[in-house]
Amino acid sequence: MKIGFTKKFGILFGVLLFVMVTFLSSSSYAASVGERLAEAEKGWHRYDDMDPAIKYEGSGWAYVTNEPNSVYAKTGHYMKLSRATTNAIKFKFYGTKLRIIDLYWTNRVNNVTIEIDGKVSTYNPNNPANLYQVLVFEALDLRPAVHEVKLTTNSTNNIFSLDAIDTDGKLVDIYTPMNLVASPGDGQVTLNWGQVQEADDYTVKYGTESGKYTETATATKDVYGNFVIPGLTNGTKYYFVVSAKVNGVDSKYSNEASATLQGGGGQTDPEQPTGNRAFLVVTMTTGLEKEFDLSMKEVNDFIAWYEGKQAGSGSASYVINKHNNNKGPFNSRKDYMLYDRILTFEVSEY
Repeated sequence: MKIGFTKKFGILFGVLLFVMVTFLSSSSYAASVGERLAEAEKGWHRYDDMDPAIKYEGSGWAYVTNEPNSVYAKTGHYMKLSRATTNAIKFKFYGTKLRIIDLYWTNRVNNVTIEIDGKVSTYNPNNPANLYQVLVFEALDLRPAVHEVKLTTNSTNNIFSLDAIDTDGKLVDIYTPMNLVASPGDGQVTLNWGQVQEADDYTVKYGTESGKYTETATATKDVYGNFVIPGLTNGTKYYFVVSAKVNGVDSKYSNEASATLQGGGGQTDPEQPTGNRAFLVVTMTTGLEKEFDLSMKEVNDFIAWYEGKQAGSGSASYVINKHNNNKGPFNSRKDYMLYDRILTFEVSEY
């Protein structure tokens, strides 16, 4: 009887153990901040501190290679601090999740400020645990986009360091212009892209075949938001990329943007406005809204007329040229705005 009970108990214990092992092995384990994480988890990608997409700004940076201890890929960047510093680690990544891998050690700084798209958080790698490849910070559930990250510290002693970066997406070059958009005009294209604050200037390349750019133009660092390329042929599709020059070195190319020029004859309409542009939205006293895509000169002329009439001078109406916004076989369309019918107006520059 006793032997039979022991046998049954052994079988039940074995079954229970098998179920537990199967359950644990099938469950997805997620590391927590403060734990050692030697490799990126499933669905994540690890980038070593030596990746060229990670920029170390300021002086005093050094790195170790063939580190005998357990830093990732046997490399690590660090900087010894003896005073307040403006040094920073910067990178961009596309994805929705981010993890910072570093050391928990008593000789590390006691605070690091991390900015993700301007939102500030902090973490503290100064820890007596003395562990390598530790998950020291994570941000989850970010929107799917390119995010800008900056690491700084205000500590005046110990070591500021980085071992690796984990993300569910990929690193992108910090100096590469993002979100290039091409807007067609008559005989010209207006380009807009995200600012690279460190840029000396920008190089624009374009052509009539995707990936093959035969023309080059240089844009100053202040015109990233509204760069016009004139002298193009109407009815033709053009392809554009832009790179930033930082300290004399060109970044990688941006995304490729394209635009097909409309209009006829391949000639630029002499009345087509050039320069900075804006949407002028005029709300009439009836509640009707009228929207116009105009040059800033045209917008300023309209405002000057309106303010002049408000002061008691000028004509009772103002003519706004709709340019290419023509419906039907017309040479031109103009909208006559009556001063006493205007309730308000809004200007949105782009």
